[in-house]
Amino acid sequence: MSLPRHPHSILIRAQPMRAEQDATRLDVAARLASEGESVMLAWGGLLPRAPLPDGVTLWPLPPTWERAAAAGLILDADGRPVDHAWKKRRAAALLRLFAGMSPRIVILDAAAPGFRFELEPLTEIARRRLPAPDIIDRL
Repeated sequence: MSLPRHPHSILIRAQPMRAEQDATRLDVAARLASEGESVMLAWGGLLPRAPLPDGVTLWPLPPTWERAAAAGLILDADGRPVDHAWKKRRAAALLRLFAGMSPRIVILDAAAPGFRFELEPLTEIARRRLPAPDIIDRL
């Protein structure tokens, strides 16, 4: 089975933990797309309500969010704390997407702590590529 190929020049791994964080991430993607870049937005939060900017493709990852009353507690889409199996599925989904891409740039949303389980494997694999994409670790 072959992986789907995605021709995007930029991969943004975005992790909004609350809906009010969506706009900042979408604005970054829109700015890059307006400069002629093709942007793949690997979205780790609940789906954004705002329309996607032109030139931006949304790739939903298994979503997470946090409750204001429990800051730092990562919850799945059903409001349950994420477990090891969930983290493995989530990391695999991001790596599957990356395997089908050859981006020049990978931008990581490091604003939400607690996601080393997916960011470390992604950056390790990206750095081994020839040519390796530039990795920006702050959205």
